[in-house]
Amino acid sequence: MNYLLITVYCLLFTAITLYRFHYGLFLLFLLLPTYLIRFNIGPLPTTLLEVMICIIFITWLFKYPISNIQYRHNLKSLILNNKFFSIASALFIMAATISILTSSDIRAAAGEWKAFYIEPLLIFLILITFIPDHNNAKKKSISNIQYPISNNILSALILSGLATSFLAIYQHSTGWMVPYSFWENRNTFRVTGWYGFPNAVGLFLSPLVPLAIYLIKKSWDKLKSSNWKLVISNHETTNPNYQLQITNYLIIISSLLFLISSPFAILFAKSTGGLIGVAAGIGFLLIVYKKTRWPVIIVGLVSLVGLVSLPSGNAIKKELFLQDRSGQIRLSIYKETVSFLKDHPLAGAGLASYSEKIKPYHTTVNGEGIEIFHHPHNIFLTMWVNLGLLGLIGFVLILISVFNIQYSIFRKKRKLPIINYFLLSSLVVVIVTGLVDSPYIKNDLSALFWTILALLITKSYEQSENPLSTFE
Repeated sequence: MNYLLITVYCLLFTAITLYRFHYGLFLLFLLLPTYLIRFNIGPLPTTLLEVMICIIFITWLFKYPISNIQYRHNLKSLILNNKFFSIASALFIMAATISILTSSDIRAAAGEWKAFYIEPLLIFLILITFIPDHNNAKKKSISNIQYPISNNILSALILSGLATSFLAIYQHSTGWMVPYSFWENRNTFRVTGWYGFPNAVGLFLSPLVPLAIYLIKKSWDKLKSSNWKLVISNHETTNPNYQLQITNYLIIISSLLFLISSPFAILFAKSTGGLIGVAAGIGFLLIVYKKTRWPVIIVGLVSLVGLVSLPSGNAIKKELFLQDRSGQIRLSIYKETVSFLKDHPLAGAGLASYSEKIKPYHTTVNGEGIEIFHHPHNIFLTMWVNLGLLGLIGFVLILISVFNIQYSIFRKKRKLPIINYFLLSSLVVVIVTGLVDSPYIKNDLSALFWTILALLITKSYEQSENPLSTFE
């Protein structure tokens, strides 16, 4: 590891963050996969992403909450106005902290606690205070040509997803960077992206699909509302409107490229859970949109009946109903995990301990021995095993509280900010994918999860963005 390059980059990142804090946030979300760049600071292992989060947090802490009473007021108000969510989050983090003590490997558990729970929470705290203040400041300024900080964050995520998609597609053609085990695995070739294992590709890309659709819609609406033909024809390159239009075009192009490339990447990774999650997220959008609600419900019911009516040997039916080999492996994992939880219902296994403590419960599939995975392939079982019953309760309550916040606002105003529908769709993707995988136990996935929550909460109370009546 070249420590000189890392040091130079961290110094540049610090300078950028101090100069323009939202630039630092953009880079942070653009470079989420940099948790794969690992090194030590003295005896402490860390990652480049973790260092970036620390720089962002320290800069935010001294530049805003400590020096600005309004930020402290914003944070206090959001916590008090969302007591149900705040209590659920406190239970979740408390359970994660307790689970360090029940772990069989305290060092590894502390690493997971820091990377999957504390650092994403820090990102959440930064966003729920910085986003409202940043957008309010823009409203008061004379020149209001920038995109909202929330859209800048989403654009960074889409660009990161686009790079991941392109790499996965390139790997499908060349096999570059794909571990040999995924070449030889029953003659099935699965791409792995930057991550070293296939499911990570689908877990990262699938929740971004609804967000890319939102950016296209938002940017296209802005273009339609501006006099873009006049500006382009006059070549007014210094005109703020021209600059905004170029930004909108770039966002539309990159988002379209992502929507085209990401399904191929997920398909080449053979992430069925990711594809089903995307379908569920888009289905959610089509159902909440009045004009497509009933046609989608009817088509969905007909498709379900048709799927059930397929012959028992049909490959699609076997895969969706967990009857193929992959499904049987998952069912075996669920069975042995449930057996373990019956004996340890309160504490679970503790952080970073599942693969060790599940050994006495490990079984075979059709007489064939299978490897022990790092976590059960179900987000709710994963939370229970890692964090104990308290952590599972906290996680479920977080999800319930977020949907309850949206429902309460919709009940009062009969509409939500347009971005919230797409954020909820992304959350639906995470939940549905989580039925057959664990789309949280990874640095970038946990950061993405808490980012979605932060945007949902801040946008729910922000008046700068007008809801569209078409989603009532």
